Amino acid sequence: MRDVTERRKDRRRSVFLRAEVFAADGSPVTDCAIQDASRSGCRVISDDIDLIPDDIVLTIRGLGETFAGRVVWRKHSEAGVEFISAE
Repeated sequence: MRDVTERRKDRRRSVFLRAEVFAADGSPVTDCAIQDASRSGCRVISDDIDLIPDDIVLTIRGLGETFAGRVVWRKHSEAGVEFISAE
């Protein structure tokens, strides 16, 4: 079995950013914390992980940065998000 780190496109860095989760249609879902971010994705932590839809938009508080993403895994209060490029 391959190690998870070998499957990642980019190296993840440890961060802690407060963010808001929105559904793809723009409706608010919940608050979260972003951890282990890279150019291609991140790990989000939320008490409401089961409320987060598969296709989301993350808005980082205080920075005004917004990222479209897709949830690729969930476990307890965490989820892995792959960013969707706007190409």
